[in-house]
Amino acid sequence: MGNLAAAGFGALASLVVVAIGAWLQAQRERRHWLRDQKLRGAVDYVTSTRYLLNQYRKLGELGMDEDDRREWLNRMQSARSTLSLLCGARTVTLANDVARALYRLGPESDEAQEDAAETAFQNLVWQLRKELGSPRLDG
Repeated sequence: MGNLAAAGFGALASLVVVAIGAWLQAQRERRHWLRDQKLRGAVDYVTSTRYLLNQYRKLGELGMDEDDRREWLNRMQSARSTLSLLCGARTVTLANDVARALYRLGPESDEAQEDAAETAFQNLVWQLRKELGSPRLDG
C-alpha cells in the first residue's frame, strides 16, 4: 500500500513537472515569436521610412515616381500596422509622429520641417531599440 501511494505521488509529481516544463517552453516560444514579429515590423518601417525621407530630401514629393512612392508608402503603412498591434504605446506614438512628419514633407518643405522629420525618425529608432532589448542604445 505504501509503495502504491509513493508510486502515485511520483507519477503525479512527474506530470506536474512535465506540465510546468511545457508551459514554460510555450511562454518562451511566444516571447521569441513576438520579438521576431516586432523586429520584422521595425525593420520594414525603418527601411521604408528612411527611403521615403531620403527621396523627399533629394527630389521632393512631386519629383518622386508616383508608383514607387505609393509602393513604399504601402510598405510603411503595413509595417506601422504591425508596430501598432504588437508594440507598446510609446513606440506606436513615435511611429505615428514619424508618419505625420513624413506626410508633411513636400517640395516646399523648409529645413526645419526636414529636421523635425529626422528627429522624429531618430527618436523612433531609439525607442525600437529599447523595446527590442538592443544592447546598442547609444542613439
